[in-house]
Amino acid sequence: KIQEYNNCIFISIKMLSQSEKTNEISVENLSLVLTESVLISFQEKVGDVFEPVRERLRLNKRKIRSSGTDYLTFALLDIVIDNYIHIISILGDKIDDLEENFIMDPKKSVIKDINSYKRELNFFRKNITPAKEMLLALSKNDTELIKDKTDIHYKELIDNINQAIDSSNSYREVLSDQLNIYH
Repeated sequence: KIQEYNNCIFISIKMLSQSEKTNEISVENLSLVLTESVLISFQEKVGDVFEPVRERLRLNKRKIRSSGTDYLTFALLDIVIDNYIHIISILGDKIDDLEENFIMDPKKSVIKDINSYKRELNFFRKNITPAKEMLLALSKNDTELIKDKTDIHYKELIDNINQAIDSSNSYREVLSDQLNIYH
């Protein structure tokens, strides 16, 4: 979601994370309020997903320190989108492994695994598709709060989220093909 006000832009996006123990994908909302000189962020859960941005700030990296709140907003959104790509790549590896295993040793449990991965992909897509729409709206938004020199970075985010969506579509097709091969 994106909402423009007189002196700020409100941005809300779903952050996905994957548990290392259970491999379950969880969702939390990230809300950002972008003003000319201040960026306010709200997370639902305690976490260190933004530690790379904090580290860049601590180390006085020139670009992040001198570019303004619009670039800092990009940096936070970039981590969220990169995490989408990371999660889909992990899921893709599992799907690829499933294909190798079931060709060598087809079991009935393969159908359960295929359906489980399909559910995960659908959950993933359901949560990242609105983010793509939000990023498109943000990049088309004619506001003084996002400088022209930063606008190219927002277009990069759109390319990255398209990559995640394309990968999820590919894996859905692979799962359908696997199901057909199994039958």
